[in-house]
Amino acid sequence: MDILTEALPEFLGALGSAGAVGTVMWCFRAWRRRARGPATGPAPTTESIGDQATSAAQRNATVRRYTLLGTLTEDGSPIQLASTRTAGAVIVWPVGDRQERFEFTDVQLYDSTFAAEPTDRYETAR
Repeated sequence: MDILTEALPEFLGALGSAGAVGTVMWCFRAWRRRARGPATGPAPTTESIGDQATSAAQRNATVRRYTLLGTLTEDGSPIQLASTRTAGAVIVWPVGDRQERFEFTDVQLYDSTFAAEPTDRYETAR
């Protein structure tokens, strides 16, 4: 029992240190989220009206972040969207003065987002 009472201050110190580091990391992430601000730009729309009726399973799906390949914001960073739609879904996104279709894929990129490929660019290249 003597060993436990001697080790208790060191254990409590380590526990307090871990709690302090965790709190600082949580505050930093919250600060970065607030500094980034809300997502701007028009909301993506589906290509067909029939896709607007979502099933209960799709509403309970997990949120995935998709990177629209080949598109950039004003500051040069890639455009990213959060969506609960599954791979294979097609959205329409304004690029410059025209509307462009993007298809969600299961391909995971280096930054842990999933790729959304532009479908119109490939069709016009033929």
